[in-house]
Amino acid sequence: MFIYLKHFNQKNINFDKPGQYVVYFYNVSGEIRFDINACNVHLYVFGLYKGSKDESFSLETRQFHHVANSYSQVLVKSVMSEESSFIYDGLIRIEKQAVKTHAYQKNMNMLLSKKASVVSRPFLEILTNDVFCTHASSTGQLDGNLLHYLQSRGLGVENAKQLLIDGFINDIFQQMKNLEPDYKIKIDL
Repeated sequence: MFIYLKHFNQKNINFDKPGQYVVYFYNVSGEIRFDINACNVHLYVFGLYKGSKDESFSLETRQFHHVANSYSQVLVKSVMSEESSFIYDGLIRIEKQAVKTHAYQKNMNMLLSKKASVVSRPFLEILTNDVFCTHASSTGQLDGNLLHYLQSRGLGVENAKQLLIDGFINDIFQQMKNLEPDYKIKIDL
C-alpha cells in the first residue's frame, strides 16, 4: 500500500498497527513526528535534501516509541552547494514501557562549497533499559583521493564529482529498494 501525503500539514504520523513502513521525503522543511503505538512496527524513514543557490532547509524528526518490541530507522542525507544551508534536529525518545526497542538515527551531509552550511543535532532520550539505540551525524566534502583516482581512470573533474555525489545519494534509494514494506508513505509539502 502506498500513502502519498500531499501538502502535508499534520505534524504527527501514528503507527497503530504492526507492519513494515517506509517513509520518504525530499527537500521538506518542518517538523515530522513519528509515534509508534503498536508492537512489531518496523519503520524506515528516508529524507533527501539537495540545495543550491541560497536555498535553506530545516528539518526536525521525532521518533517516539511508546510500546515494546518496535523498530525505527531514520536516515537523512543532504548535498549542499553554493550558499545553501540545512539544519537538522533529530530526537529518538524511548518511553519507560518500550523495552526491546531498536531505534536508529543517522544524518549524513556533503558540502560542495565553502559557503554552504549544515548544522546537525541528534538527540536521544531513553527512559528504560533493555533497548538498542544509536545516533550519528557526519558532514564532509568530496574525497580528494577518490576524485584523483577517478580522474586517473579517465573521468573529467565534473564527471568524477557527479559520480561521487550520485553514489552518496543513491544509497538511500538502494536501501529502499531492498525493503519489502507493507506501507509506503511519501511526504510532500
